[in-house]
Amino acid sequence: MDATFLTMDKIPVNSNARIVNIHMDAVLRKKLTDMGLVKGTEFKVDGQAPLGDPMKINLRGYHLAIRKSDARKIQVEKI
Repeated sequence: MDATFLTMDKIPVNSNARIVNIHMDAVLRKKLTDMGLVKGTEFKVDGQAPLGDPMKINLRGYHLAIRKSDARKIQVEKI
C-alpha cells in the first residue's frame, strides 16, 4: 500500500474519506462492492461499537456497519 494512504479502520469518528482500493478476496470484495464500497466512493465514519468493533460508516445515503478486520483491507484517503 502507498504510504500516503490510510486504511479505513484508521479514520477517526466524524471524519470523511474516499475509497482508493480494496485488498481482499474476490468473494468479500464482491459483497462490499454490491453494498456500494467501490473506488472513489466518499464516506463518513459515524461511530463505532463500545469496544471499537464494528465501525459505522455513512455512504451513498445509508449507514453500514463494517468489521475492523475488513476495514483494514480497504485503502482510503482522508478528505
